[in-house]
This record gives sequence, structure tokens and C-alpha cells, in this order.
Amino acid sequence: MTAAAVSYRAARDSALIAGRQLRVLRMNPGRLIYPLVQPMVLLVLFVSVLGNLAITRQPGAGSYREFLIPGIMVQNAALTAPTTGLALLRDAGSGLADRFRSLPMSRAAVLIGRLASDAVIFAVQAVLLLGAATPLGFRLRTGLPGLAGIVAVAVAFGLSVAVTSAWLALLINDAETAERVLFFPAIAISFVSSAFAPVGELAGWMQPIARANPVTAAAGLIRSLASGGPAALPLPQLACWVAGLIIVPGILAVRRWQAPS
Repeated sequence: MTAAAVSYRAARDSALIAGRQLRVLRMNPGRLIYPLVQPMVLLVLFVSVLGNLAITRQPGAGSYREFLIPGIMVQNAALTAPTTGLALLRDAGSGLADRFRSLPMSRAAVLIGRLASDAVIFAVQAVLLLGAATPLGFRLRTGLPGLAGIVAVAVAFGLSVAVTSAWLALLINDAETAERVLFFPAIAISFVSSAFAPVGELAGWMQPIARANPVTAAAGLIRSLASGGPAALPLPQLACWVAGLIIVPGILAVRRWQAPS
């Protein structure tokens, strides 16, 4: 089989898996409460509690609310991402994994297809959060290009964490344990970052970790895209993190999924 035929089959199989997952969500809209409704509730709560605490000293960042809201957007993407791994474990526990393994389909199609459907969720989540953030004091000064860029950042960051969570979940291979384990790193990386405060305002031991944190890069890039500020530093940093979190864990997750239980 030629490389073009292999690529076509992988794309076709992945599209079928993505379509299946989106149909499942359409028939079970309650599954959208966590990825779509909860983020907006967290946004309102965080902004209501923290929004009037301070004016950040970050150049060009505007009010603290304009600094805070991009961090909350990235945090919500990080908290949504582990559901990818948990969903794979549910499929494995239901016997669906064995059925997929027996079919003449691409080895990567299950993971890629689920990530494609998750990309839709991350995009809708970002748009809803931006819509909810506007009356809370967030200003998008760059129009539609800025909106498209922010959504792209949220999707790319969310997918990178989702791939890593999928690999870890398959490695743990127990849904209850994975549910308890996967959300802790998402919470930790959100707080040890510039999501809620400039890096210089954090405790001294946190600052080196926060500077290298992908949440810091993603939140900084969203702030730059919203305000029209420079993106030279956060963009390459985030691109390196996204590539690193997708390529190696993605290959390992595909191999782990394909291996018999």
C-alpha cells in the first residue's frame, strides 16, 4: 500500500471516529455540561472573587480582569483535557477497544478521531468563554483575527494536554484511579504559572517553574493576541511545548491503545 493510500485510510478512519464521538455527544447532551457549562461558571466565580483585587503591572495588560481572564481560559482547557484519556478507558472497559483492534483500520485513528472531536469542544469552549468574558471586563482589541488566534491557541494547548492525558490514562489503565490522578497535574500547572499573577509576583521557588510552564506561554500569547501586543516570546515557547506534548506521548498512547489488555 502506498504512503498516500495509508494517509487517506488514516484520515478516513479518524473522521469516522470523530463523527461517531460527535453523534454520541449530540445524543447525550449532558456530557457537554462539564466541558462547556462548568468553565463559564468557573470564569464568573473567579472574576467575581479575584477580579477587583489589583491592577497588574504588566505593560499593556490593562486591568487585572484582562490579565486574569486569559489565564482562566487556559486553566479550563487544562481541566477539560483529561476527559480524553478517561473516555478512552471507558471505551476499553466496554469492549470497544477489542472491536476496533479487530478491524482493518489505522492504528492511530481512534486517538486522532477522538482528538478531532475534542478540538471542536475546545473551540466552542473558547468562543463561549470569550463571549461570557466580554461583559465581565475583557476587551478583544484585535477583532476577528485576534478571536481566531485565541481559539487556535486554546485548541492547540488543550489538545497537547489531552494527548498526554490519554497516554497517562492508558498507562494507568483504571478509570477510577486515572480520574483522581489526571486532574491534579492540570490544577498544579495552572496555579504554578502566570495564569493568575505575573511571574514576578509569585514565590521565588515558583518563578523558574512558572516561566517554563506551558500555561504561562499559552496565557501570555492569548493576552498578546487580545491586546495586539508582542507575541515573539510566548509563541515559540508554546509551539515547542505543543509539539513535545503531542508527538512523543501521542506515539506512546497509540501503541498502548493497540496493545491487548
